[in-house]
Amino acid sequence: MKKFYTLLFACLLVLLGACSNDDEDEQETSQNDTEQDEALEENNDKEDLDPATGLFMEFIKENKDSDRVAFLATWNNEPIAEINTDLALPLASIVKIIIAIEFASQAEEGNIDPSEMIAMEEVDKYYFPNTDGGAHDAWKSTLEDEEGDVSLEQIAQGMMDFSSNANTDYLIERLGLEEVNNRIEELDLNHHEPIYPLTASIAIPKKVMEDNNIEENELEDALRDLDDDAYRQIAVDLFEEWQEEPWTDEEKEEASALLDMSIQKVWSDRLTHATAEDYHQIMAMLNNKEHYSEAFYEELDAIFSLDLEDESIVRTAQKGGSTAFVLNQAVYAEDADGNRFEMILFTNDLNLSELEVAAMQVQALTDKLVNEEDFREEVKETLAE
Repeated sequence: MKKFYTLLFACLLVLLGACSNDDEDEQETSQNDTEQDEALEENNDKEDLDPATGLFMEFIKENKDSDRVAFLATWNNEPIAEINTDLALPLASIVKIIIAIEFASQAEEGNIDPSEMIAMEEVDKYYFPNTDGGAHDAWKSTLEDEEGDVSLEQIAQGMMDFSSNANTDYLIERLGLEEVNNRIEELDLNHHEPIYPLTASIAIPKKVMEDNNIEENELEDALRDLDDDAYRQIAVDLFEEWQEEPWTDEEKEEASALLDMSIQKVWSDRLTHATAEDYHQIMAMLNNKEHYSEAFYEELDAIFSLDLEDESIVRTAQKGGSTAFVLNQAVYAEDADGNRFEMILFTNDLNLSELEVAAMQVQALTDKLVNEEDFREEVKETLAE
């Protein structure tokens, strides 16, 4: 993080005297020496940081008393980090974990068949080009036929592995929005806001502007004036309309064109919120294979797990989530010795440089916490200071 210094020099006029040029030269030299010393000290501090994780750890430490970060990590149920664990923050794609759980539960109960084939156009009706960082196209590129039929399980894998928002909303359609939100209650997540469709939320600005007959420069205030229930309901109404009459490509382009950074900030701020405590509870449950049957976990692992070459890790899964202002990570892992690790890291209101640091270092932070006992102790001590 940058440090900002303010140097104030004042010349006091005494009687008829004034500060001489010699005094000014001396003060300027002193100021330059001070600034050079401070810059050298800051550079030395940076050199001492772990190049893989240090800048991000510095951000977490410096913001642990703010509402910009929540961090909860445990090793065999013992805390490594506990920062703002009850602070509700925007989840971004972390919310897809709930939908994956609902998918596996309905598969176990026989309400859906993961092998059922679905026409790609049914999924694509929810796709807004250039709004998901290429996630949907990246998923489709892995399929034998990008425009052919796909199974429900493949759609769910695209939601979790590639974070396709279009896949997410199609699954909400199939599983039922009410059932998805009932899962939050069933899991006893005390601070979790209701889930609502993701791609439909992209269209809220267009809908609000048209319905209220306002200009684009009035849009941000109009969106912020909506309470949470009204905002979510607009997304739900659009989502239900699209099931009968999807928007055209032109309408989608018009909606996307309204998403400047100020509108994206409103969108990011209004995403479903929950706490690190909520998601740590979920990840610990999944890591221990509790609460649900073996059949449930067999299906969940098919859509939400990582295959690693590292034989020391026997089972692991992770889900990230990001916007232009948020970078989140939820992880669980079990090693060959039966040790279990869970980590929830939520951030918010990041500037561009902070977002870049988080994106570059969050995976290294995760990997080192899983694999290095000394690093776990270092993190625990650093964040306790």
